[in-house]
Amino acid sequence: MGALVTFAFWFPLEDPINLPKMFVLLTFTAWISGTMLVAFFYHKSKSLALGEWALLAFALVLLLAAVLTDVRFTAFFGASHRNDGALSYLALAALAFTAMNSFDLKSIHQVRFTLVFVGALLTVYGLLQTTDHDPFNWKNLYNSVFGTLGNPDFFSGLVGVFAIATVWLLLVETELWLRISGIVLLLLELFIVKRSGSVQGLLAFAIGAAILLLLKIWQIHKRAGMISATVALLGGILVFLGTLNQGPIASIVYRASFQSRKDYWYAAFGMFKAHPLTGVGLERFAENYPQFAPQVQVVQGQGTDNAHNVLLQLLATGGLIVILPYLFLLAVIFLTALRAIKSSSRLEQIEITALFSIWFALFLISFISIDNLGVTIWYWLLGGALYAVTRSRQSRFDSSPREKKSKGKSTRQPSQDNSSYVAPIASLLLTIVALTLMVPIIRTSGSIYRLSGNSDGLAKDQYVARLNEVANGFPRNSQTLTSLADLSLRVSDPEQALKFTKMVLAMDQKSQTGNFLSASAYEMLKKYELATPYRLRVIELDPWNAGNMIEIIKDYMALKDLDRARVMANKIAQMRPGSEVAAAAAALIKG
Repeated sequence: MGALVTFAFWFPLEDPINLPKMFVLLTFTAWISGTMLVAFFYHKSKSLALGEWALLAFALVLLLAAVLTDVRFTAFFGASHRNDGALSYLALAALAFTAMNSFDLKSIHQVRFTLVFVGALLTVYGLLQTTDHDPFNWKNLYNSVFGTLGNPDFFSGLVGVFAIATVWLLLVETELWLRISGIVLLLLELFIVKRSGSVQGLLAFAIGAAILLLLKIWQIHKRAGMISATVALLGGILVFLGTLNQGPIASIVYRASFQSRKDYWYAAFGMFKAHPLTGVGLERFAENYPQFAPQVQVVQGQGTDNAHNVLLQLLATGGLIVILPYLFLLAVIFLTALRAIKSSSRLEQIEITALFSIWFALFLISFISIDNLGVTIWYWLLGGALYAVTRSRQSRFDSSPREKKSKGKSTRQPSQDNSSYVAPIASLLLTIVALTLMVPIIRTSGSIYRLSGNSDGLAKDQYVARLNEVANGFPRNSQTLTSLADLSLRVSDPEQALKFTKMVLAMDQKSQTGNFLSASAYEMLKKYELATPYRLRVIELDPWNAGNMIEIIKDYMALKDLDRARVMANKIAQMRPGSEVAAAAAALIKG
């Protein structure tokens, strides 16, 4: 399941990476959940472990937060080209719950093998990309090494984590050919992480591998382990300072993108302080970001739809009702794992610590990254597996027939187990529900992809008719309608674009893009007096958008309203004194 989500992509879609991953995640989770529900009904006692209760609590509050969000489609399906809304999180929680009931120390080798195997496949594909032998024709904005994840940061982080599993293999396997293969694979993994140009993978590997190796040294010689831990702690401090552009290794680990994250984190705290209980709404970070972003930004005018920190993203968009159950879940897994590591010894201790170090490395990545489905599925699966392996209690399933008590006597009631027949039916029904939700969205994305390049060679009237056909399909949502409005403007049909933007704004009053496209449509019609109210609305939603202010000045100039044009130009000059955009505004007034 994890491998399928990581590798899933499909080119004939507007979003060829994230939407296919969500499709695979929801459909396969639906099938797995059907089997799990039937297994519980037939074989499981009513009691749940603490970790299972924590997962259930998180799922329930997440569902509540999605229902309370003003734009529910976005809340459930996620921001455009992200697809990490409530449905994806609920599926991940279901997978973690399944993992909690599927693994133990006897099956931990299956986890190790899967991680090493998937890491090897990603590495081989990365090598093909870095040597320009990629069999697929990606439209990529980054360097060539990004795997099937769409971004070098995601690829680097995941391969770095899988490299920890390779170290795990080297520590527990005794066969020579496996050790030699592991060393070769580890060198290739680190090489391809370096080629990605992202430090996330190197940092994740360094932390996870250090935890694992320190334990091994401690097992061999405790004093050497203490010295090694001290050295590792000092190294960790240097790395942390380096990420802040301080210390002797700053030139190695520092990246300018870390600085821009300060803006995102600042805005996330602002959203939480303004809406502490429920946040601004699930996946509504983009619409609220400009109002909470600092005026003096690292990258002027830069927007974002994510806090680039999973904890802050949940805090800002879901508030306390979401973040507290999530933190409780993490604490349960973390503390249960630490107790098991402390109470175990030798090989068992290595196995548990290895799984913990991989999960912990993924947790650290979530501090500076987005929940990409191809990466975060391993965080949830391994979190569930770690809890299953480390909790010290009997298996949750009882394969014996249930006993019923009657009049003080315990009698065994014969009960026919029909789970083998019912489970496929339940799984099929849930899978049909998932397909009912996802297939229309996949079809819509495919239609927009074809329309964006007019691959069907449609004449303008046919093209517009096709736009309306897509708009009238299911589900009707602001994300699709925004794309259709943009396509209408590309074929110079502002009236059609206005039809779509009015629908967008009826669904989402905070849509900056809806207001922006409405203004653009009226400007194309030369109805500047109708365009300016939408431009002014964009200022309310995005007070630091100087580009929008420039367009307002142009509208005022077209209306021969020089006074209001000067007021807007002065506002730009005060907001960004001495900048190129301020000079451009002054030139418009002078002209």
